[in-house]
Amino acid sequence: MELDVKWFRPPYGVTNPNLKKAVERMGYTAIGWNVRSMDTVAKDEGVLLNKLKNALKPGAIFLFHDTIDITVKVLPDFISCAREQGYEIAPLDKLLNLQPYVD
Repeated sequence: MELDVKWFRPPYGVTNPNLKKAVERMGYTAIGWNVRSMDTVAKDEGVLLNKLKNALKPGAIFLFHDTIDITVKVLPDFISCAREQGYEIAPLDKLLNLQPYVD
């Protein structure tokens, strides 16, 4: 079964009126984040992990890059910390009550 994607993450999170119109015309929903991890420029695992821990709050959407080594290294500790504090790591479709795909 092939699914069509309904979500769009604007590069760098930048939008403008023209992009908004194009996203809507295509039937997409633009999805952003409210916590930029800065994992692409982070050099120290401990500093990054502390930044992430300090940004934990209900409904937070973190921007991570799965091709960045430091992200892969700190993510297990970040997830453990979040769970220990009673947070649930939820997929965006559950958090936002939106369907990511159309069949």
